[in-house]
Amino acid sequence: MGVGVGEVETEGRLVEAEGRLWDRGTQDWAEFQEAQFQESFEDALGEAGVGPECKVLDVGCGSGLLLRLAAARGAATAGLDASQGLLDIARDRLPDGSDLRVGDLQELPYEDGEFDVLISFNALRYARDPVAAVRGFGRVVRSGGAVVLGGWGEPAKCETTAMLFDVLALLPEPPAGSGGDAANTPTEVRGAVRGAGLPIVFTKELSCPFVYPDLDTAWAALGSTGLLQHASSVVGADTVRAVFDRNFRGSVRPDGSVVQNNTCEYAIARVP
Repeated sequence: MGVGVGEVETEGRLVEAEGRLWDRGTQDWAEFQEAQFQESFEDALGEAGVGPECKVLDVGCGSGLLLRLAAARGAATAGLDASQGLLDIARDRLPDGSDLRVGDLQELPYEDGEFDVLISFNALRYARDPVAAVRGFGRVVRSGGAVVLGGWGEPAKCETTAMLFDVLALLPEPPAGSGGDAANTPTEVRGAVRGAGLPIVFTKELSCPFVYPDLDTAWAALGSTGLLQHASSVVGADTVRAVFDRNFRGSVRPDGSVVQNNTCEYAIARVP
């Protein structure tokens, strides 16, 4: 969700910069957008066998919805994100004792084999070296444990990506997580997992419609993301809103609600 990294010599500053982008819309993200993935989170937690006596790490945990669902299953929870603002919301949502840290997904501050399950949705795209990042994910999971990587489905199966591509076209260069070397698609994510030497044992595609009560709520939700915050700072929020409206007006239902059909995919790998 909000984890980002860049070149080695400046990665700390770039993680901070990415965190500041996500800090701008924390309440809108937590209230309106994060829940769009709730069914996918619940499905992945179930398939990964998360339950009592399970220790779970969410990399790119955002405002903590996935961890809250894991805690409801009896798991001990930990989360890493670039955004302090999102972590503050997560801390209010989670049981006392949850280990929440600002950090870099490619420099995980945890011991070898510390977790039973690592889950990360929509965060691997920010890694400067996705294969190395997945190796790091495997390092902090015990032998036999699970690494679960998920996020948006293939672009052709996600209506909302048309708007995102149009926003990217406004920018002189792609921001972190959107360049040609980013692990954005399920195919690219699975390639990074295999490159890291982790055997994939399960994959699943789910319907993941984005549903909002009205167009302004849809704008608040998606406008809270790092990409749209970055674009608004470069070309202006009115310009980005115009692109958003052009893409979303056709998704407004007669009752004023907004629905765009997307898919979500995740893969489960086992640590040897």
